[in-house]
Amino acid sequence: MAWLPDHFLLSGVFRTLSLLLVLGGNCLRAEESRSLDPAFHHLRNAEPREWSSFPAKAEADRLVLDFDLEEPESYRLLTLRQQETKQAWTVTINGKEVGRLPRDHNHLEHGIAIPEGVLKETANHLEISTESDTPDDVRIGDVTLHKEIWSPVPPEKEEGFFRKRGFRRALPVMPNSVTLNAVDSEIGQALPCRFTIIDAETGALALVGAESDDRIAVREGVIYAIDGVATFRLAGSRTNPRRYRFYCGRGFEYSLASAELILDGKRADLNHLSFELAREVPTPRLVACDPHLHTFEFDRHGDCTLEERLISIAGEGVELPVSTAHDKHIDFTEAAQRLRFDRWFTPLLGCEVTTHLGHFNSFPIDPDSPPAEHKLRPWPQIFRNIFTTPGVKICILNHGRDVHRGFRPLAPENFDPESGRFSQGRKLKANGIELINSGAQQTNPFELLQDWFALLRSGHRIAGVGSSDSHTVNFAIPGQGRTYLEVPDDRNPSLIDSEAAIDSFLQGRTWVSFGLLTRLDLSSDRKSVVLSVLGPSWANADRVRIFRNGEEIESFAISPEDSPGIGEKFAKGFSLAELGAESGDFLCAVATGPGITEPWWPIMPPYQPDSPDFEPFVIGISPAVWIR
Repeated sequence: MAWLPDHFLLSGVFRTLSLLLVLGGNCLRAEESRSLDPAFHHLRNAEPREWSSFPAKAEADRLVLDFDLEEPESYRLLTLRQQETKQAWTVTINGKEVGRLPRDHNHLEHGIAIPEGVLKETANHLEISTESDTPDDVRIGDVTLHKEIWSPVPPEKEEGFFRKRGFRRALPVMPNSVTLNAVDSEIGQALPCRFTIIDAETGALALVGAESDDRIAVREGVIYAIDGVATFRLAGSRTNPRRYRFYCGRGFEYSLASAELILDGKRADLNHLSFELAREVPTPRLVACDPHLHTFEFDRHGDCTLEERLISIAGEGVELPVSTAHDKHIDFTEAAQRLRFDRWFTPLLGCEVTTHLGHFNSFPIDPDSPPAEHKLRPWPQIFRNIFTTPGVKICILNHGRDVHRGFRPLAPENFDPESGRFSQGRKLKANGIELINSGAQQTNPFELLQDWFALLRSGHRIAGVGSSDSHTVNFAIPGQGRTYLEVPDDRNPSLIDSEAAIDSFLQGRTWVSFGLLTRLDLSSDRKSVVLSVLGPSWANADRVRIFRNGEEIESFAISPEDSPGIGEKFAKGFSLAELGAESGDFLCAVATGPGITEPWWPIMPPYQPDSPDFEPFVIGISPAVWIR
């Protein structure tokens, strides 16, 4: 995900105040804010239109506002709303850069601190634009100036403070204290979780008065809490009350809870909401693995520290996370044990080997082993080098239809999707292939599915993989794309039998999940299969397909009435004779449904789209079931 932001290294006047402590009890009064433009504008920097969901003609290629001010030196903070900002959009005031918008598809509130001496009484000129010539359709607006912000450190220490945290966000003084907590509905135990905070009027992720630490990971409108509790502040006063909607979830296997509050400063320290989460998706003897995880701290793009990564992993219910820093070995184990997060998951050490001829995730890796050489070019050398790394048993072809360094592994000039063979005598030695990468997904997920089927038909024993490729806390949600692996006992996530999980992978017993989980289980007499589609109450399935040797042979529409119970969307048995399956054939079942567009688990648009038309989707892909 090479375009992800690297604007987190702050210097001079560009530093912005992030995740602030607040001045206790003071309110941001209506007269202390000045709205410069309440509208939400559609901008496009270059043609053609990025997505067909946007109007054919944009309002402009930049946002320009001219204004006068009384007491300009008293305004310290600029806030705005933004959406679908994929490129680097810069904010300048009177010719001086004061900040850059986060590269984030989410609809969110963003804040930028205004350096002293930038504003003046007359003829102020604000401009938001990008120098990128890559088409970017965005929405930007609701631009407001505020008079009060507060830094938690002295001015001489601000640059280091915010550089270390890697954020570019500022907050107004916020009078309302809010506490949220989450517990398991069965036993009352606190659960790691994700809290999502939305401005109920605009639908935007709200500015949150809290700071990431070793218990919570914070972004605009999102707090992951390792202990299931978070206390923070939000804006809202008697003269300017705000209505917020709160969501609480724990990733794919759990329910979603919600509540609302109107905050007006009257009950500043009495706003407390409790949520109960129920496990809805049955996954006996399966563990949730995300085999593609990064941090900004070690990969230098994204926005996620190591502590934030571990908290967000637990908050999404990932039980077997694999650290895959680019060409580095970054082991999650020591930090997880030190912070006592390891009770929630069993980390594996891996590496993303980023060669000129594809990116490959490899694991497990013995600690203290040197990384594989990533500058090798011929595939035989690349795969030999990967598999001679001590401990490595798995090698996954990542995002095979994406272009990196001018090379697309599964492009027509490199790969024949009919025969499953590569050109120039190349032989793919990877034993896994990403079918879903939720941080860099494809416009049409069935293209990668057909690539996988072609490899299986050609005799390549290769497992389907789901992953998140997350470099961030919220922009690409960790564990949203995931792979389920089989283990003898899944009751204690801190003591997962990783060898059994690896064996499950090597045997091709991998369940790809992206909002759904599809099972196709062969009977003990090997004469029939049972198809089941699983998912939480907040995700819907509308179709399931069965493939034989890569050819679609059955397709069923799914309606809510088909659900046998909570967590199960569809179930049906078939004899192998009905499916025409014979010895040597393989079967696969794929369920799909409408994607999640709400901000509590939003699905990203494609990373490298091949069409301006995109409909978000959820999908669950069963392992290939071989008939012997």
